[in-house]
Amino acid sequence: AARIRERVGAAQFLASEGLSLHLTVSIGVATLPDSVGSAEELLRAADAAMYQVKASGKNGIQAFANKEL
Repeated sequence: AARIRERVGAAQFLASEGLSLHLTVSIGVATLPDSVGSAEELLRAADAAMYQVKASGKNGIQAFANKEL
C-alpha cells in the first residue's frame, strides 16, 4: 500500500496536455480472517479504514482495527 501511494504521488499526469497534475491516494487495509470473517465484511472493513484516512486529511494508509462493522 505504501509503494502504491508513493508511486501515484510521484507520477505526473496530463503532462502531454501541458498540465502537471499530481494525485493523492487514501488506502484502507483489512485482512481475512484476522480483521473480519467473510469477503463481504472484508470489503466493508477496508472501505471503513479508507474513510478514516480521508477524515484525517487524506493521502495515507489505515489498517482496519475494529472487528465491529
